[in-house]
Amino acid sequence: MRFALKPAGQAEGISAGRVLTRANLCLRTAERVLIEAASYKATDFDALFEGAKDVPWELYFKKEDKLVIERVRLHRSALAAQTSVQAIVHKAVYDRLGKVFGLTRMPETGKERSLRVYIEDDEVLLGLDTSGDALHRRGYRQASGDAPLKETVAAGVLLLAGWNRRLPLLDPFCGSGTILIEAGLFAQDRAPGLDRSFALEDMPSVSAEDLKAEVEAARGRIRTDVDFRIEGSDSNPQALDSARANIRLAGLSDRIELKAGQAEDAMPGYDAGILICNPPYGERLGTVQEAEALYRSLGSTAAAFTGWGLGFVTNRRDFGEFFGERSVSMHKIMNGAEEQWFHWYPADRADRADRSTDKRPESPGFSGRREGARPPRPSGGRDVRKHPRG
Repeated sequence: MRFALKPAGQAEGISAGRVLTRANLCLRTAERVLIEAASYKATDFDALFEGAKDVPWELYFKKEDKLVIERVRLHRSALAAQTSVQAIVHKAVYDRLGKVFGLTRMPETGKERSLRVYIEDDEVLLGLDTSGDALHRRGYRQASGDAPLKETVAAGVLLLAGWNRRLPLLDPFCGSGTILIEAGLFAQDRAPGLDRSFALEDMPSVSAEDLKAEVEAARGRIRTDVDFRIEGSDSNPQALDSARANIRLAGLSDRIELKAGQAEDAMPGYDAGILICNPPYGERLGTVQEAEALYRSLGSTAAAFTGWGLGFVTNRRDFGEFFGERSVSMHKIMNGAEEQWFHWYPADRADRADRSTDKRPESPGFSGRREGARPPRPSGGRDVRKHPRG
């Protein structure tokens, strides 16, 4: 997910630097924040060059900074050569900066500033990255399983499920604890980017005062006095060790309960709540057949969770056929390069049982990529229930 923001001017009396800092600190499902540095029409390389040169790049670059054109994407563009587009934009930016800083040659060893070039229907968009490392890198996950959910995806499925701290949360395949930790951060109103740095921090247009003010404001919003119930379990001792380590780094050791156990044996500890998990797919460990058998057993387990909403992240669009009940809604999500599906069974699903599959709402989720799930690939023969996921 990208979040584009034009920094020029004021937004409700708040400086652009504070808006950019707040976005990077607080967005839970975005992968990075881009400044929309320019948007203009270009049907030839001269227009491409002049449009890029007109941008006040000195607002974002110091004279020792190095430009990196990280990505060029062209769609229905008269300019068809990506390498040529990259070279022209690079030359235009350095032409502007060279004149501003009085340099005949720009440095190639300074801090990197990442620029992305998108051209669609001959409309050029130049997006300057303000995040640096992708925003899913919160800083707390030092230990992970073989197939963890990205932190942004875990936060996204919590939002799709409508979870809030008044509802108990259970993840019976907790793996390295990502869903649990994202819920804990959300419950305490803790900004996910508080424990990391961003590329914008030493941009000329972002002052140290703005950065400090936003960090202090975010820390002031943290609620350590709120009550919530977040529990996780896993059958793999190593996964639980990873989860404990990550939960400790996230500052949530005394707020999240972990225990060993099989997901099929899970029982609700409360009359109502939400269960969200990322069960094994039978790809890296175990087999597809074992995963399908596990999904069937989860369908039997679900009978005990009357009054609970249930959410499952899998790589199977047909998960409901094995679970024994079609989901009320299904959202396609992208976990890195992997296409996955979030199947949602709300607490009142029994009242919706007569809905037809054709009428079931389906969402493209966090990406607009192609429809259809990737066929599962058989793997080894180990017990998929012991597959450490995130």
